[in-house]
This record gives sequence, structure tokens and C-alpha cells, in this order.
Amino acid sequence: MSVRRAVAMLAALLAVLFSAGAVQASSPQAGTTTRAVRSAPPTAEAAPLAAQASCTARNVSHYDAYTGRTWTRDWVCGNRAGAPLRGCGSFIPACPVIGWIDTSTSWFVCWASGPPHSGGNNIWYYTMGDRIAPGQDGNHGWGFIPAVDVWTSIDPWPGMTECNIP
Repeated sequence: MSVRRAVAMLAALLAVLFSAGAVQASSPQAGTTTRAVRSAPPTAEAAPLAAQASCTARNVSHYDAYTGRTWTRDWVCGNRAGAPLRGCGSFIPACPVIGWIDTSTSWFVCWASGPPHSGGNNIWYYTMGDRIAPGQDGNHGWGFIPAVDVWTSIDPWPGMTECNIP
């Protein structure tokens, strides 16, 4: 059994054990970037308390066509389904919504400091969205989500890489 398959199975088992069984883990194929697959529509804004407290690190590969960078590690965290992604690394107030995360469990490759948000801090997480907004193809689906929409007990998540994206 591959490590990726074992991690996906463990994530699915933990989701069931912590009553977050509405999401199925997807196991990425070598050299590809994939998203978690939603098996049922989200029914609540908040995740179960156990899911809010942690992220799980994985050694996987995601090619970021926006920055030209290949990320070799990600962190799988619970998040608010339907959360918008912002496309600006500089976090200017006029930064457009470039897409959305439709799933309630997603992967994130890094964090950055930006403007304060309703979560009471200024931490933003970087990922590839599930949908791209019309006319916003320039980021190739990659963008930032405020920490308030990622279910973590501390921000930035310990051990996660700082983005350093211009």
C-alpha cells in the first residue's frame, strides 16, 4: 500500500471517529494536484470541535502555475465550505475574489501575514481553490483564505511554511 493511500485511509478513519464523516479523502496520484472530494453538501458553517483543532502534514507535490513553484508539503485542515479565495499576495483592499473552496476539508501549502480579518488576527492560508471565478484565470486557481475560515486552534499553524509570495 502506498504512503499516500495509507494517509488517505487514516484521514478518512479519523474523520469518521471525530464525527466529520461528510468528507472523503482523495488520494493524489504521483505528480498531480488534487482537492478533497465532497461526498455531501455542507450543512453547517462550523466544523466539529475535534476537526477545528488540527491540521495534518503530508509530503505531496503540488505545482503552482501562478508562482511557478512546486510545493512538496501540504497540511490538510478543516475549513468553511464555500470560503472565497483572494488573489493578491500583497493583500490590497481591492484584491478580488479569484475562486472558492467548495469542500469542508482542504489542503494548504503555506501561510502569510495580511490585513486583519474577522478571526482577530492577520494570518492567511494559501491553497488552490475548487472553482475559479469568471475572468480570474490569471492565478490558475491559487489564492489566500483568511485564517478565520480554516479550522485551526492556533495561527499560523505550527510547522507550516511561510509563503513569501510577492
